[in-house]
Amino acid sequence: MGIQYCKKCLNVSTRPNIKFTEDGICPPCRFFETNYKAEPEVILEKLKETKAFAAKHNHSGYDCIVGVSGGKDSTRQALYVKEKFGLKPLLVSMNYPPEQISSNGVNNLSNLISMGFDCINISCSPQTWKKAMRHAFIHFGNWAKATEYALFASVPRVAVAYQIPLIWWGENAAAVLGEMGVLGKDLSDGNRIKYGNTLQGGNFKWLLDIGIEKRQILQFIYPSDEEMDKAELRIIFLDFFMKEFSLTTNGNFSLLRGLHTKKPNPLINPDLTGTSMVDEDFININMMLRYLKFGFGRTSDLMNEEIRYGRISREEAIEIVSKYDGNFDIEILKRFCNYIEIRISEFWEIADTYVNKELFERIAEGVYKPKFNVGVGL
Repeated sequence: MGIQYCKKCLNVSTRPNIKFTEDGICPPCRFFETNYKAEPEVILEKLKETKAFAAKHNHSGYDCIVGVSGGKDSTRQALYVKEKFGLKPLLVSMNYPPEQISSNGVNNLSNLISMGFDCINISCSPQTWKKAMRHAFIHFGNWAKATEYALFASVPRVAVAYQIPLIWWGENAAAVLGEMGVLGKDLSDGNRIKYGNTLQGGNFKWLLDIGIEKRQILQFIYPSDEEMDKAELRIIFLDFFMKEFSLTTNGNFSLLRGLHTKKPNPLINPDLTGTSMVDEDFININMMLRYLKFGFGRTSDLMNEEIRYGRISREEAIEIVSKYDGNFDIEILKRFCNYIEIRISEFWEIADTYVNKELFERIAEGVYKPKFNVGVGL
């Protein structure tokens, strides 16, 4: 299969559900070139329509729901909906278990609440969460498959239960990353979020197959299409209405409003800025695994946006991605292994079965050398 790079940025052909144009351009670059963001008059018309929809369905006193996780995007989204759109949002947060959540994530949620937002915090059984995460890592090479089911499903579940059918979601993964499985009828339509690579339509049978009872995974179950239609559920991507909704801009915006961050250390955290992935630490390991499976990590995502916004050249980005993509923190790996109760040697034995052998050569336990050149391919 190999790996092909977008001719404009460093997006890769190995990303799940992506499809390049015949001339080698990735979907995000194609969307960006066509200035897919809504024009002011379109925003006003859409907002007018959205407010009318919210007013019609306002049975609770809230106009809409914004899902939050304790990060930079959550802060910017909540404030934008409240201050720019003049809506009354209810925030919904799925809590990580104590072993996983970070102090930054707790502080950032507290910071949002201190700004006057109401927030519903949902927690799953830690035992169920842990069992599902362990199984997802061993059998899919992606422990986040389990947690994303709960994180993504919790928001529409609350929307249905509280009869607040309008949900503002952050970025459209099709437009920003190239995850075309989530693409709806237009780039503001988020009703197909569950059809991305990880959620696979929200099929939760694999959780039942490992002996977990349905009552234990209610928060993992995404509403069906029929349930969403009956509830008139409408999920709208907020980034469609914002001229710049990026990792850098959202980080800077939220820093000025009290965001708690990490100290940047790209040798162990390829986020580079320290403003992303702050609500929990295990994601550091998931980004490393993603790199070994598909040949791109967190640094690639960041650099692709920087290239599109003209803040860095493709050549400069190649140097940065080559140096930092796939880096991880060994201390977080130890904590992760301790949490799901496996030895580090077992972790690497399992991980090795998911490493893309076309893209990487195994040098030693936990050490892999890429066979491809960043920006060139294989």
